[in-house]
Amino acid sequence: MTRPIRAVGLVVAAVLLAACGVPTSDRARSVPDHQVPFHLLSPTTSSTTTTQPAAAYVTEPIFLARDASIVEVHRDVVVPAGLTDVLDALFAGPTASETSQGITTALPSSLKVLDTTTEGARVTLDLSDRFGQITGEAETTAVAQIVLTATSQPGVTEVLFSIAGRPISVPTPNGVTTAQPVTAADYRPMVRP
Repeated sequence: MTRPIRAVGLVVAAVLLAACGVPTSDRARSVPDHQVPFHLLSPTTSSTTTTQPAAAYVTEPIFLARDASIVEVHRDVVVPAGLTDVLDALFAGPTASETSQGITTALPSSLKVLDTTTEGARVTLDLSDRFGQITGEAETTAVAQIVLTATSQPGVTEVLFSIAGRPISVPTPNGVTTAQPVTAADYRPMVRP
């Protein structure tokens, strides 16, 4: 007796499922408006395309060289502009327009910041080996460019240097080499108004 009931149940289930199906056709046909869901008739369109928001920039001071002096110029840096971002803009060197005005840099474009460590208002910049290859007056100019750019950032007043994790001494404009933190005041006399 359970077998016929089970068979009848399967037949009823098959009929119900067939009644819920979507009709098929071999050709396209028009559907009256009253049978189309309202939101599909709406004249507004939507797009599934996503766009990236426009990047926001902030203008930051960087310091380049002209003759034996330092000059302040400005760069647009993507927000949020961290110290490494600003230094990367410095290491990129002068623009073509600035070069035509005699502005140069003592910093090689291959120079990179490996790490920054901040303790209060003091930042230690760990630079790539390329920094150790700068010599003579160019070394003082390079240090001045970095110190003046770094200390133009909020909260930074002192800079220490290292190369690949090894602390180094840097020259000051008065001819003294120091392993102590240096400040903008040490290099400000090199800045041309």
